[in-house]
Amino acid sequence: YEKDGVVIDASNVSQGYVAVKYTEQTDGDLLVKIVRGSSTHTYYLNSSNEYEVYSFQDGNGKYTVQVYRQVKGSQYTKVYSKEISVAMEEENDPFLYPNQYVWYTADSTAVSISLELCKDATTDKEKIEILSDYVMRALAYDHIKARTVKSGYVPDIDEVLAKKKGICFDYSAVFVCMLRVQNIPAKLIIGYADKYYHAWNRVWVNGEWERYDLTFANSGTEISKYTQEAFY
Repeated sequence: YEKDGVVIDASNVSQGYVAVKYTEQTDGDLLVKIVRGSSTHTYYLNSSNEYEVYSFQDGNGKYTVQVYRQVKGSQYTKVYSKEISVAMEEENDPFLYPNQYVWYTADSTAVSISLELCKDATTDKEKIEILSDYVMRALAYDHIKARTVKSGYVPDIDEVLAKKKGICFDYSAVFVCMLRVQNIPAKLIIGYADKYYHAWNRVWVNGEWERYDLTFANSGTEISKYTQEAFY
């Protein structure tokens, strides 16, 4: 679907995601809103004429994909809106593919590492243990980044692995990527762990979602309450 510089590729709706790009020049920010009923997920969109991928994480049904262009400050104007009917093959499909927050391709270093680490593993549980252990060993917590990270930050998974350090968002994105490569549904969760604004994971294990928090597991920090705000 295409209108006023917006291109929406809905060819993978049955796998639980949509790709959007903006083809015209703009000096302002661009936003994408994925709306289903009372649920709205808001994302940034690049202005580089390159697709970005967004998930239909609220299940099957009718969604509206909306693109907004910044006019001034906090003022935005709607450029295009398209209603899309989503009927996924499996309910966990949105958590098996790359999206803007967990971005990777077949050529990503993280993909090759996951495939190599799990080449002899035979069960999902074994793969999860191998990959969680790897991420905790491979990454150190970046305290400077935690103090200086800016709003709108999205992890570059291969860059995080190259630097061998990151914040909770980075730990979670790397882990999700490596699990999805193994066809294991996994979510990146954002919210609060006690008083800390935090990112962690939920992984589909034996028919249910189990919580994994590699950041605090690595540091030995015990959390009494998790409060989810968003998931990807």
